[in-house]
Amino acid sequence: MATRIKPWAKPLSIRLLRKGCTNRPFYHIIAVPTSDLSISEGIEQLGVFDPMPNEFNERLLALNVERFKHYVAEGAWVRSSTAMLLGTAGVLPIHPHSLTLAWRARQRQLEAQMNENKLENEDNKN
Repeated sequence: MATRIKPWAKPLSIRLLRKGCTNRPFYHIIAVPTSDLSISEGIEQLGVFDPMPNEFNERLLALNVERFKHYVAEGAWVRSSTAMLLGTAGVLPIHPHSLTLAWRARQRQLEAQMNENKLENEDNKN
């Protein structure tokens, strides 16, 4: 039997809640009512994300996938920043904006390499 979204229930969203210090961010992945515009702790914490690379150059993500799937099945909206993060982690499909950002970064990298090669060629001619 399929579950239905209760019309009287408040719609939920899954979003990131920033914690940590100014120069050391840390995020909690939380489920909150969409009507809650304040910075609140939400209904439930689903996971954590540490964007600062550790000694192995890894960014750590811990997620309770079972509870995440429960809230998505209940009709929770996943905010775009959270969808991009979870798409990169492989929990959700890759977000289209992530592909755009990756393409732009690759174009900047190629332009920098081309400019570097031009400078090397000019130095070799002299």
